[in-house]
Amino acid sequence: MEDYRKIPIETTNSVWEWNEISKVPIQESNDPLVSVSYIPERVIVSPQYFIQNIPGALPDLYIRSQVQQKLLEAARLLPNGYKFVVFDGWRSIKTQKALFDKMKDFVKRDHPNFTKEETLRATLRIVALPSTDIKKPSPHNTGGSIDLSIANNSGRLLDMGGPFDDIKETAKTVFYENRSKANIKEAVHVQENRRFLYNVMTRVGFTNYIEEWWHFDYGNQNWAYNKGTEHAIFGATKPLFPWV
Repeated sequence: MEDYRKIPIETTNSVWEWNEISKVPIQESNDPLVSVSYIPERVIVSPQYFIQNIPGALPDLYIRSQVQQKLLEAARLLPNGYKFVVFDGWRSIKTQKALFDKMKDFVKRDHPNFTKEETLRATLRIVALPSTDIKKPSPHNTGGSIDLSIANNSGRLLDMGGPFDDIKETAKTVFYENRSKANIKEAVHVQENRRFLYNVMTRVGFTNYIEEWWHFDYGNQNWAYNKGTEHAIFGATKPLFPWV
């Protein structure tokens, strides 16, 4: 079996251009949303925003059917006993707005001298705009984004150098590829874990958001931009419930 811990992380973009990403056309495939909970054995669902009482968050997580199949392909590359731990998938506009507003408040608290433009730019590094524009939907609102990590055969999350939704610079996917920025003793261990997650996911077709080691995309504008494809296949969507 190939050792995914030893393959360096090579992102295709060093700067994330939200304006350019939003220009990628969408040809909706109408692929349905499905529950992440239905994937057997290799996936643990941990709906972090529901657990944290973020408005609009659901107790189950949903992703597009094609994303589910890709996730299952990636899960088959994990060693015996290892599992993906999924923190978030499809996200409602209500939840997106709540997260955006919270992050903006954090930025204002930590950087009271920032201009409005600087505050917005810092907020967008972690949370996308809660867009209702069908031509440029929020990535998670498409069902094509997924946030996750890996648990080992003892049920422990692998050390990724910081938690899910970490807002520090160390959250950047390639941070530990640069040994000069990190503690050398810590860097090797964390570097290998990040490489493991990144390479398993990208091997089956996902792309990564460079600011967050946990965020991967398939089928949406982020993915199309990273892949250089002519169009995305997932636009805004929502789960269909018979009693809602």
